[in-house]
Amino acid sequence: MRASTADDPWMVAVASRAVYGGARSGQFCGGTLISPTKVVTAAHCLYDESTLQRVDRPDLKVVVGRTDLTGAAGQEVPVVSTWVDPDYDMSTNMWDVAVLTLAAPQDPDRVLPMVAQGATAPYAAGTNATVLGWGDLHGNGSYPATLHQVQLPVIADSTCAADYHAGPDGTFDPRAMVCAGRQTLGGRDACQGDSGGPLVVGGELVGIVSWGTGCAEPGHPGVYTRLAAMADAVRSQL
Repeated sequence: MRASTADDPWMVAVASRAVYGGARSGQFCGGTLISPTKVVTAAHCLYDESTLQRVDRPDLKVVVGRTDLTGAAGQEVPVVSTWVDPDYDMSTNMWDVAVLTLAAPQDPDRVLPMVAQGATAPYAAGTNATVLGWGDLHGNGSYPATLHQVQLPVIADSTCAADYHAGPDGTFDPRAMVCAGRQTLGGRDACQGDSGGPLVVGGELVGIVSWGTGCAEPGHPGVYTRLAAMADAVRSQL
């Protein structure tokens, strides 16, 4: 379903035109504005999957207020510094969170509140969550120009652990992860290009698009960073 940054002004694109070209403003990940100068995204967005090393993108920017990435609305704000959770492990997908510091402050009214440290209620099985992004719509490289959103139920940790038990793509660990999706039906999910984007419950940022097997496959729900497990560490960067 289509979405708009007018309705969700905290939704931003993480971009590098030098690396990804200018056709879609250089977007390669999503992010969430959690203070006028700070954006939360996934740590793995700042890494190279083949080398497991940090990637230096000198032109790294956050695109604010641009629903259609082929347009010129909003702003492309340079990123002046990045922070990655010191416990992040790309080989296990654990503690997959990063904070980007912007060169110019944004309107405080654009900010999305973040879940409290240790909160459990947003992660109860069956809770309705919203995921937003500019990622692949069908799992075949069909990247849209405009922002989309999908409604997904949170999945029980035990169910997700059974789905991702020491598999080739990763192992689910409820200490720092949570799953959402239609576990038996599939058909709705985040996908490539949505990484770093928000999982929203009750008007709060509770998760970050992290990893999964394929896109929208039955038995392979999307796995998100459980932000309540590291909220204090993120807030210390504000």
